[in-house]
Amino acid sequence: MIKVFSFLTMIFLLLPVLNLSAQESLQKSLEKKRKALQDEILQINRRLLKTKHTESDALIEYRQIKRKIYVRQKLIKNLQNEINHLNWLIKQNEKKRKALNKELEQLKADYAEMIRKSYNTRSRQDKLFFLFSSESFQQAFKRAQYLKQYAKYRREQADEIEKKKKELAVLNEKLLKDKAAKEKLYQEYLKETEQIKKEQQKQLAVVNKIKKKKNYYLKLIKAKQREQAKIDRMIENLIKKAIAKSNRKVKKSLRHSSKFFLTPEGKKLANKFSANKGALPWPVKKAYISRRFGKQPHEIFKNVTVVNNGIYLATEPGSKVYAVFEGKVLQIQLIPGGNNTVFIKHGNYLTIYGNLKEVYVKPGDRVKTRQVIGKVATDVYGKTELKFRIYKNTTKLNPEQWLQRMK
Repeated sequence: MIKVFSFLTMIFLLLPVLNLSAQESLQKSLEKKRKALQDEILQINRRLLKTKHTESDALIEYRQIKRKIYVRQKLIKNLQNEINHLNWLIKQNEKKRKALNKELEQLKADYAEMIRKSYNTRSRQDKLFFLFSSESFQQAFKRAQYLKQYAKYRREQADEIEKKKKELAVLNEKLLKDKAAKEKLYQEYLKETEQIKKEQQKQLAVVNKIKKKKNYYLKLIKAKQREQAKIDRMIENLIKKAIAKSNRKVKKSLRHSSKFFLTPEGKKLANKFSANKGALPWPVKKAYISRRFGKQPHEIFKNVTVVNNGIYLATEPGSKVYAVFEGKVLQIQLIPGGNNTVFIKHGNYLTIYGNLKEVYVKPGDRVKTRQVIGKVATDVYGKTELKFRIYKNTTKLNPEQWLQRMK
């Protein structure tokens, strides 16, 4: 029972320390997130400077402004969270300051009372008289101990008053800093709110510009879709050829299958890959999905349907590409309009990494999860996108359902 009580007492004493640590951790996390969002806005601004604002670039400009508005909205929300967190800290510290002031005043009053009471026994003679008037040696000893403890208590009270004064000074300084930080964040919040209005107006102007040249852009979109469909067919044919080549060594009845024939080792790897659905690491760091999987209406012309057999991951120039799972490099192809494309086999699953300017693996290589396999290419407009696909045999899968959810 005593052990349980001691443990609970220790936890109770540690709670303020743990809470303070958690609050500091939250503050650092919010600051880190704010910095990352600000960095992304700067990168988009650099890409926008490279966009020449010609008719053919208007769609690129629209997407960049759209992303910047989204990032700025996240930044504003993050600033609100930071301000709210600082408000909470300030309120908690104001309460603490009041409690400290009250405690300090009480200590001072107690100390003053102690000095007043000890005034009558301030002389050495009075103390000696107090000791020698004892009725026995034991009583004299006790009185001597009392005087000693009383003197010690006075010193401790004086030290405690100084300690509380220092605590109060530190707390007052922190409150001033937190209030200044809150004001700075609020000014930044106002600035970002104003900036987002300007960018929304700019986005509307680009949309109007595109809609005025509707026929031109519809032709451009259809041409891009035809080019993409051609690349998709090429990739699907490469997968079919890879399946046929892989199945050459099995019995004749299985050679013309549209599925990879799996060895026990291949089945084990495929099962492991399947078990990691929703938990695969992203093939690039600091990325976002700029174009999603499947059929969807065009972002401006809603009556036009666009089709993607994978997802596009917009990232920073020079970003490394990582294998999302262990496997074997099946092939590397130079796709017209798509740079280098790496195919990695995981049993009967394939992960395909398109638009690589550099490749660090070769066909037949065994790769590990998160191994660097290349670098993403950047176009003349500063756009850096990885085209990422997942297949099970010849069946297209939505990569977004397989990757870890971004924080």
